[in-house]
Amino acid sequence: MSFLNINTDLLPIKVHYFLFDAGNSPINPFLSTFAKQRGYSSSAFGNIFTFILLLNIVVKPLTGYITDRWKCRRTVFLGAILLNGLITPTLYFVPGATSSTGEMSDAETFASLQFWWFAAVITLRMVLFMVGEVLQETICMGILGGDTVKFGMQRLWGAAGWGIMSIVVGGAIDWYSSGLAQKDHLPGYLLSAISFFVDFVVAFNLKVPETDGPTTNILKDVKKVMKNAKVCVFLIWAIIGGIFTAYIWFYFIWYLDDLATIYHPERKSMLSSIEGFSLTIECLGGEVPFFYLSGHLIKRTGHMTAFSISFAMFALRFLLYSVIRDPLWVLPVELLNGITFGLSYIAGISYSAKIAPVGSEGTVQGLFSMAFQGFGASLGATLAGYTFTHLGSVMGFRLIGLSALILCVIQIVVNHFMNKNSKLIDK
Repeated sequence: MSFLNINTDLLPIKVHYFLFDAGNSPINPFLSTFAKQRGYSSSAFGNIFTFILLLNIVVKPLTGYITDRWKCRRTVFLGAILLNGLITPTLYFVPGATSSTGEMSDAETFASLQFWWFAAVITLRMVLFMVGEVLQETICMGILGGDTVKFGMQRLWGAAGWGIMSIVVGGAIDWYSSGLAQKDHLPGYLLSAISFFVDFVVAFNLKVPETDGPTTNILKDVKKVMKNAKVCVFLIWAIIGGIFTAYIWFYFIWYLDDLATIYHPERKSMLSSIEGFSLTIECLGGEVPFFYLSGHLIKRTGHMTAFSISFAMFALRFLLYSVIRDPLWVLPVELLNGITFGLSYIAGISYSAKIAPVGSEGTVQGLFSMAFQGFGASLGATLAGYTFTHLGSVMGFRLIGLSALILCVIQIVVNHFMNKNSKLIDK
């Protein structure tokens, strides 16, 4: 079986993906829980993440530009991994600031020194995550010589690391928090730090290819790429995909907590295990198969059609969330994650590699990340925070589900028009 026939030359990048995502999985999905336990509202948390995700607009393209221009990918890449491992555990020591009435008002929150301490730490570690993420994709595509089919086969190991660590961390947190009023996430912080430190050792021995092409006209090359109407439309779809993805990345755990609190309080004692298992299903049952098959699928459908499929599945996923009342019933729904996030993300990365001029690969990858995780995810975090606060998590998912359905239809129509008039548009 080709799946088990691992190329030893590609083994280091596979191990890196596994450890990098294993290091982030105990922290990133649970940030909303960390905020909620400290008494901060969903809108206050949304404001933090709107700012953090807007940094993608600067951080990722700038990272790509700097490392392309001065050929320093390896140094920046290693620094981001090591610093993330050092900074992540400090979150555990940031005190909460819960008021006597439970959830603080936004005015109380923004006047709290503890809140700004919490915001500063998660902002710094998320910036390091952004830098590591955009460089790992550029490095991987460089190692593979731009082979988009093989890219998905490497990227799936990150999903495997995320999925395996999620269920381990969920069970460890439930065990460590037994008898406590709130979940104690210390096992998650420790496992995250260990994963980053081991990843640093692996990445230190990784052969990081620098760009071989000219780097003096990077900005000119990007301007040339942006003049193509298809590229501009592609970036719009990337923004929309980022909006949808933000609901999952940053508010899915909040939603599960709401379901348990409102409808099934008997699930609270095992909630971290349910949350961890749901993330495991997302990755191992959803992302891994689609990362493996994505290159072949995108070759058949094309990049834009891949986005259409992804949007349709986002609509289905969100609408299912809006009718579920028991946290356990979300588990089979998480299998859709491979088609929603996995397919759209691989389509974006591979299309970016396809259109990038020689010597500007990192810059164009950063451009896609800016659209997907900068404009898109930051807007999604804001919308999710507002709707969760004013409508509740269930109705918030219903609203975004209906919006996804409408946008899917619009996207299909626009793509049909552009394909029909491709010769005119490309001129």
